[in-house]
Order: sequence, then structure tokens, then C-alpha cells
Amino acid sequence: MADEVIKISVIVPVYNEMKYLDTCVSSICNQSYRNLEIILVDDGSGEPCHKLCDEYLVKDRRIKVIHKENGGSLSARRKGIEEAEGDYVAFVDSDDWVELDFYEKMAELIAGNKPDMAVASNYYRDYPDGQSVKVYDNKRAGYWTCDEFETEVFPYFIKTEEFFDTEFPIAMTYYMFDTSFARRNILKIEDKIKTSEDYTFLMLAFLNARSFAANSFAGYHYRSNMNSKTHTLKNMKDLLRPSYEAVMRAIYHSDYAKDNLEKKNRLHMYHALMLKDYGELLKSTDTFLFPFSRVRKGSRILIYGMGLLGKQIYNALKDNPAYDVAGVADRKWELLREQGEYVVSPDAILSLEYDFIIIAITYPNIKNQVKKELINMGIDADKIADVDLTVLDEEHLSFKTEK
Repeated sequence: MADEVIKISVIVPVYNEMKYLDTCVSSICNQSYRNLEIILVDDGSGEPCHKLCDEYLVKDRRIKVIHKENGGSLSARRKGIEEAEGDYVAFVDSDDWVELDFYEKMAELIAGNKPDMAVASNYYRDYPDGQSVKVYDNKRAGYWTCDEFETEVFPYFIKTEEFFDTEFPIAMTYYMFDTSFARRNILKIEDKIKTSEDYTFLMLAFLNARSFAANSFAGYHYRSNMNSKTHTLKNMKDLLRPSYEAVMRAIYHSDYAKDNLEKKNRLHMYHALMLKDYGELLKSTDTFLFPFSRVRKGSRILIYGMGLLGKQIYNALKDNPAYDVAGVADRKWELLREQGEYVVSPDAILSLEYDFIIIAITYPNIKNQVKKELINMGIDADKIADVDLTVLDEEHLSFKTEK
């Protein structure tokens, strides 16, 4: 059992979440580590959810409820950080949950060294069919000071060798921050940043932290809703610009090497566009499918994976005369068909005609596993299109930043 001297403030932004909130709050209240403050930030929810938050006050004396006007996730977290009384702050999204020893493991991680920030590098993605998949398989664990960041930390936060790879996840929910440190950093994030808030906060935190700790424990469960429709944000590039500029300014004013960090910033923006407005990137090249340089215009394409990226690529290509979508395959084809998506099983790929298969999965460990499975099925490896990293070295965003 971890020494419970350290008090942890767990901040839960809530906006009209009724279905999973009890699971979320119960998982925090029942932690083996007891020295917690649990802050529910009601971000302008309607009356039923507003009332539900207040009902938790009588269930656990450690719970605090803050009601505020709707301002978004960053605004809710900012308010929670302002009100936190703990030594460290942590975050859980209202439809997610944590295993019962999650904060015990995190308290053990920060005990002694008391770093500015700490992370549990692995987590689980929970699907509606009850399946829980470990998304990362990171082995890195340790404690580093800022003198070691360039060689021991930054290379593993958005790797530049493979898209899109990171051993330190880009979501605040897997981290804990010294409360004073978190307050200083969140004040640097302008209200106009409405997307990529987690990434912006984490990049500024890494650039300003004096110490950092990590373990490879997986205790956070992210709920993946396959029923949700893919929403393309036509102005996503403009929405990303404030985040891109804030991080570029922070990089410029830091003492770290600039080129590699600037590339990481650009890679994150490509990743965000691929998940929210792939059509913007599709327009950025005249002869091939971004960022698969071997897939030339006129190719017949089979898309493997109907998650966020797969849906974005499919929606961008289905009515595009420059490409022919030969089909879409997914391991969860039966569930997706029940939801009205015409998706075939991976085995059905053998009966389809295509020039290239695009594995529409951004997690490298899962993508590489799928590639091996396809090759073992007898599919020609040359027909599996990989991301061309040289394309990602090029500037397709046309962002201009005043330093």
C-alpha cells in the first residue's frame, strides 16, 4: 500500500453525461488509495445531470461539485485545477473509468521524487461489445530531470520514425501533475484554443517541467463508442492553428533543440486532421493519396479499419472520381453491419480486387499486427501501402507563426 501522505485531486469534467457517470465516479470513490479529493465540474449540464452531480455530495464526503457555465473540457479542467486542494491533480473523463488500484500505483510512482508530472503509459480501450483492448504496450518506466529530456523523454513523445507513434500518450487523463505546476501551465493556454487542448497542455508541460516520472501500468479505461458518427469539421485547420502557434512559440522560447520538436508539432497536426478533416489533407497533394505516396490517383483502394481514420478516408474518397474504393474491411464487421455500415470481414479481402490496401489505424502496434495477419493470409506485402514519412517532412499546413 502506497504511503497516503500525498493528496490527489481527481477532476471529472461533466457535460450531460448520465449513462456512465455512476461507473466513473464509483471507480474513483472505491480506490484502494483513499487520500483523494474528487471534483465534479458540471460544465453547464441540463437539470437532470446537474441534479445527479449534487446527489453525489451525500455519497462521499471527499466529493466536491462545481457548477459553471458551459465552456468546454479545457475550461472545466481549468476550474477544477483552480479549486483543487490536493498536492497533485489528475483527470478522468465522465464516460471513462479507472481500475481500483490506479491511484495507488500513481502515488507510488511520484512518492519520493515528487516530479512535476507523471504518467501511466498504458491504457485500455473498451468497446460496446465488452471487449477491452490494451492500446499501448510501452515498457519505458523511470524518473528523469529536464537535463535528460532531449535524450530520454522527447524522442518517445510523438516519435518521428513512424506515424503516429508515442510511448507517452497524448491525453491528460493518463497523467498527474503537481498542482502548482498545473496552474502555471494552464494559465498559458488561451481560451481561443478549442481543439487539441490536451496536446497543447502536455507539450507546454513537457517544455516547462523540471522532472518527469513514468510507469508502464495500465489502469485507465477509455470508452470507445463505435456507434458515434464521424463528424468532419470543415474548419478543422483553422481550429488547430491556435494550438499549433502556441506550441511553436513555446518551442522557440525553450532551451531545447528546435527542429525535431517543430516536426513533432507538425506530425500532431497531420494526425488531428486525418481524424477530423481528412479531406483537407486530400486536397494538399495533386498526384497521390496523402500520406501514402505509392497510392497514385486512379488507384483502387481497399480500406482496412472503420474507426475514426477509416471513416474519414472512406467519406473523403467514396464520391471522389480520382479514386475507387474497392471495399472496407474490419475485424468488428458484424457489429458495424448492425449499425448500418457495409463492412466485410478480413477473410473476404481475398475475393476482392484492389491495387492497394490502406490500413486505416494510427496505433503502430495494432497496425503492424494487422499487416502481419494480412501477409500471413497470403496478401502481397507490396499491395499494403505504408505511410511515407518523407511526405510528413513536408509542410502541407501553411501555418505561419510569429515567434
